[in-house]
Amino acid sequence: MSTNAAIWWTVLALALVILFCVALQLARILGALRRIGNRVEAYADLPIVVALGRTETNVSRIDAAVAEIDPLLVRARAAFEVIKRGPLPREVVAAYARVRAEIAAFRAVAPRRRG
Repeated sequence: MSTNAAIWWTVLALALVILFCVALQLARILGALRRIGNRVEAYADLPIVVALGRTETNVSRIDAAVAEIDPLLVRARAAFEVIKRGPLPREVVAAYARVRAEIAAFRAVAPRRRG
């Protein structure tokens, strides 16, 4: 075998060894990525992640409630002006008395909570 052929065979063998080492490293990288993915999926079951999800929901509810404050203030001011003008209508007084009686009846039959 000539020197030129020996050099080419050596280069080919080295290239194959390098490709094999690269393939092994890629396999290790893929295994590590798979383990990291499994850990990230397991993090979703942690109580803190669940609490953060509830917090996001609560924040959106609070934002919606804050957005509703201005219309409620307008209605409250209008109701205050009506009340300021004169006594309450009989229907409102009667409705209040009915609701008060219903609440008293409910409390009479509702079980007591122990603190």
